[in-house]
Amino acid sequence: MTYQLNPAAFDPALFLANDWQQQPRVFRQAFVDFVDPIDGNELAGVALEPGVDSRLISCAEGQWDLRHGPIEDFSDVPDDHWSLLVQAVNEHFPPAQALLDPFRFIADWRIDDLMVSYSTPGGGVGPHLDQYDVFIIQGEGRRRWQIGARGDYASVTPHPELKQIEGFEALIDVVLEPGDMIYIPAGVPHAGESLTECMNYSVGFRAPSQAELISALADYALDKDALTTRYRDPTDARTTNSPSWHIDAASRAHFRKLIRDSLADDALLDKVVAQLLSQNPRPPLLVWPQEELTGSGVLRYIERYGSIQRAVGLRMLTSELNHELVGLVQGQVLALDEQSLPLFERLIDTPLEISSAELKPLLKTESARQLMLTLLNEGYWFAAEAPDES
Repeated sequence: MTYQLNPAAFDPALFLANDWQQQPRVFRQAFVDFVDPIDGNELAGVALEPGVDSRLISCAEGQWDLRHGPIEDFSDVPDDHWSLLVQAVNEHFPPAQALLDPFRFIADWRIDDLMVSYSTPGGGVGPHLDQYDVFIIQGEGRRRWQIGARGDYASVTPHPELKQIEGFEALIDVVLEPGDMIYIPAGVPHAGESLTECMNYSVGFRAPSQAELISALADYALDKDALTTRYRDPTDARTTNSPSWHIDAASRAHFRKLIRDSLADDALLDKVVAQLLSQNPRPPLLVWPQEELTGSGVLRYIERYGSIQRAVGLRMLTSELNHELVGLVQGQVLALDEQSLPLFERLIDTPLEISSAELKPLLKTESARQLMLTLLNEGYWFAAEAPDES
């Protein structure tokens, strides 16, 4: 199954210029003849898998409840007013990955995951704010959406793990049909309620906070023994008349300078950011070869199998570090040159698997074979099928 945005309903260039991170929009029939990549029963099955983040949220007579998965038994849930929400379904149910492809007019590193929900009539999570931009695609069924304006809203917690807001006025009040889509920028209040049993697909976008970026810098520095300059008393502090328990102005200024100096190395910051963005916060499912491959064995390995697959949840990007183009895979920096770049870019554009016949022409040079060797030995790409004996 492939998905393509309807050009009559959605123009990426106009959207980026007029709407992206600016205002919510409703797109009728953004996907023509939309087919759900997953149904409710399959979604419940995904929610049972190890490591999958899922929640069952319900509201009975005004009382909210939230249960974390895995949920093995739905016999005690009511007939209505509940939703099953499953994060990163694209990483656990391969057919769902195709629904992210139409959104690659936005940088790959911005796309976080595909959250899928199945809801019964009346199901929803209440009025709330998200700290990220999101597209919500309507699959099977019908759902009413109310969207307001950015503002300062009071927070309420009807359940300890469920944060809602109150008091927003709906500026958009619509019912979505299959194939319709809404875009909601970060910080815009919204609430959805299912009118029938329905499936919804939320494409969320990654937006690292300053705290996350600084934390990544600190992690890198501790791991690589970087940023090792230590505090030394400034001259002014040695002659201060302040009491011993007081942090004086000269010392405070020196600490501020020490922190600012740690942010002055652009090359270091570029590397930390690139590595952070190429890492999936949900560890990918790596599959290592039974025996470590050698340089001379790469082509034999590729020829032996009909295709190789991408590890579930793997992230691949390119960037320029120290004025050199590099590949990044789960935070690992890989050298690229003119011979290996076509291979790396082809693998980036391969969401699931690539045939050996298509791969072999990209492995004619030593640097390309060495790159492929690294990707295979690290478990990033692997052969999952039986050897091709034809």
